Amino acid sequence: ASGLLKAQHPTDQVKPKHTEAPIVKVTVKRVNADQVNRELSLYGRTEPDRIATLRSEVSGLVEKVYVQEGERVSKGQKIISDENSDVVSRLQSAKATLKQREVELKGAQSLKAQGYQSQTALAQAIANVEMAKADVVSYKLAVYKSQIIAPFDGIINERFVEVGDFLKNGDNIAMLVDLDPLVISANLTESSVSGLKTQQQATGRTVAGDVLQGNIRYISSVSEPGTNTFKIEVEVPNPDFSQMAGISTELALHLEPTWAMRITPAVMALDEAGNLGVKIVENDHVKFVPIDIVKSDSQGVWLSGLGQQADIITLGHGFVRAGDKVEVVRNDENGQPLNKLSAKANP
Repeated sequence: ASGLLKAQHPTDQVKPKHTEAPIVKVTVKRVNADQVNRELSLYGRTEPDRIATLRSEVSGLVEKVYVQEGERVSKGQKIISDENSDVVSRLQSAKATLKQREVELKGAQSLKAQGYQSQTALAQAIANVEMAKADVVSYKLAVYKSQIIAPFDGIINERFVEVGDFLKNGDNIAMLVDLDPLVISANLTESSVSGLKTQQQATGRTVAGDVLQGNIRYISSVSEPGTNTFKIEVEVPNPDFSQMAGISTELALHLEPTWAMRITPAVMALDEAGNLGVKIVENDHVKFVPIDIVKSDSQGVWLSGLGQQADIITLGHGFVRAGDKVEVVRNDENGQPLNKLSAKANP
């Protein structure tokens, strides 16, 4: 074999070329913000406006029962009546005694005017009349209390007596509940209570799907011990008593309006620090924007913090990071591509 042999110096070696990483292609959609009302979601329960346990104020047998459990009653309507013949007889006797005492008083006054009656005897006659009047009033009140009437409009939720029961003073008779207005009670955190005020609008949705509209009527001034939450009450009109108490209800409180964009939750992502946000494109580069969820509905999630317009990455956001340069493919409102070029997104 023949030829020229030449040592190869390191400087003669071919240097490898530096290759740049390929630019990732992403699909973006330009979204405009709308002014929406921020909502605060809570879980609560419906409650009656008032609950009263009716009790006996006199002793006696239950003579008549006028209402049944679950029946709606009006203010002043009879619930039950006790047998009161003995009290009525005592009332007649007290009235007769009162007439006698009044005659005695007139006689004492006449004798006193003629000088035949002392001042002490006249004072005793006056006292006897007043005592007789007190007895009449007492027995009249006993006759009135032998009939239990409804103190307000409501529903007899529970009745504890039947005809023939003997009642003593203080025995339970019935439980009366007032469902108009219906009250939705819930507890909210100390960070949210400052943004609320009475008469503010609120919307409740029961587990049955019924929507209840009302206003905040009460905000607690002192937090609950141990939880540091504040109780609120929302008043909902319920004139026909169609809504019941004790139903679990999702409560939405309408706060101040703000600019927000509605997107699908699929485009949201987490950054390296664990912050929730979305990735947008500005000047062909990816930017991560932390967001605040304003509210959600059946069509998506409303987010604030993106300004009034943004190019949101809808496809490929999982393959890029903040600061990466990308090739942009834009979609229209129906999700169809508009172009295939690197374009600068308007802020």
